[in-house]
Amino acid sequence: MSDNSYEYIIKQKNEGKVLLKKIALIVLYLLFPIILSILTVAFASPAVFIPLFLLIIAITALLAFITWRFSCVEYEVIIGGGDILFTAIYGKGFRKQILNKGINSFFEIGEYDDRAYEMISKISIQKNYICLSSLSADSIYYALFEEDKDQCIVYFDAPEKAVELLKKHNAGAFRANEKRIKGQAK
Repeated sequence: MSDNSYEYIIKQKNEGKVLLKKIALIVLYLLFPIILSILTVAFASPAVFIPLFLLIIAITALLAFITWRFSCVEYEVIIGGGDILFTAIYGKGFRKQILNKGINSFFEIGEYDDRAYEMISKISIQKNYICLSSLSADSIYYALFEEDKDQCIVYFDAPEKAVELLKKHNAGAFRANEKRIKGQAK
């Protein structure tokens, strides 16, 4: 990679809603075959129980295969050529582009802190893009921009190299807290 580009992965941590989603899926994977098996025993003839039970197991495995990847999300962030690209990676296979913007199209970029929270809460935001490892991550940044006359915001984790590139490409919109300005990053 050159000095003008940077690529990194944000791995979502298993906490909060993500953890609840995974627990709910595991409970679904356990209850689904049990309930269908009980219904099969109650209403099916004994001759078809074994084929139906195997079908239930196959359907449960297919359900788990299809749905589990959506609970394992990583975000790939690529900064290069004055653009920033956010991509969601589901289960290390399926990729979906979330946002691709020119860094100079952001009218404010900064570290998400109490002051930023107060300022953002006063703005009517129509679209939120969230690419975070955790709501309690050490270096949460935000970028405000306009898209189709809607006020939009993207939240993301940003290592020091990414912060340097964002500032390099759009210093006028960059807002950092005092620790970042003095080079004393967390």
